[in-house]
Parts: sequence; C-alpha cells; structure tokens
Amino acid sequence: MYMRSKKQFFCLFCFVFFACTNNQNPYTNTLGIEPSVIAQIDTAHYTLIKWQDSVFNFGTLKVNDSVHLKYIFQNVGKTPLFITQARPSCGCTVTNFSKEPIMPGKSGVITATMQSGFHTGEINKTIFVKSNTKNHTNSILIIRGVILP
Repeated sequence: MYMRSKKQFFCLFCFVFFACTNNQNPYTNTLGIEPSVIAQIDTAHYTLIKWQDSVFNFGTLKVNDSVHLKYIFQNVGKTPLFITQARPSCGCTVTNFSKEPIMPGKSGVITATMQSGFHTGEINKTIFVKSNTKNHTNSILIIRGVILP
C-alpha cells in the first residue's frame, strides 16, 4: 500500500508539474542537471517526432569535396523534445544540433557536413539520433549520393 501511494503521489506531481508549465521547459532545474538528461529518463512524458525527410540524397560530389545537409524535424507531441545525440557512422561527417528543447508544435534542424575524402562511387552513410521520443528514441538519418573521381 505504501508503494501504491508513492506512485500516486509521483503521478499527481507529474500532472501538476506539466499542466502548470504553460509551454515552458518543465525540466529546468537548479540542481545542475541538464534538462535533456531529465527528459531522457522521464519515459512517461516522451514526446513525438516527425521528420520532414530522413533521407538526404546529395546527388554527385567530387573527390575531396564536402556537402552540407539539413534534416528538419517537428515536435508533434505535447512535451518538449530534446535531441541528446546525433552520431555519424563515420569520421567523415560532423553533425550539429541545438541543445535547447524544441517545444510542442515547433521545428528543429540537425545539420551535417560530410567530406568526401578520396572515396569514389556510391555511398550510404548514416547518422544515429537519440531523443526523448516514444515513436523512435533512436532515429536513423541517411546520406546517399555518388562521389565522382
């Protein structure tokens, strides 16, 4: 019975906490804990992400050239969305994303720069994205194209 009342208290706390935020970041705290860390462990309040396009085909590129990519997404859920990681599958790609929360209804961008190096031919690279989303906590973004000699 004690555990049940503890769970009820936690649920009530979360309800009040999220109902009273008025579209502000409910994970802001004075404990020195990154809000994205709290959002990642608060699985009961995961949000939803919708990618505009998770595949980017850059066409053709010359050897030792680079291409800049943008992956646009939208928070279609009811709580703030945090991107906590955008990890490329190889060292030829560098990613960048906002550490700030994407509020419900708003959009965000993950940018990437890929260096072709000396590889030639068709390529398929990936970027692994981790977020506090219940439809895909781990999304995969794809980079496709052909590198000409």
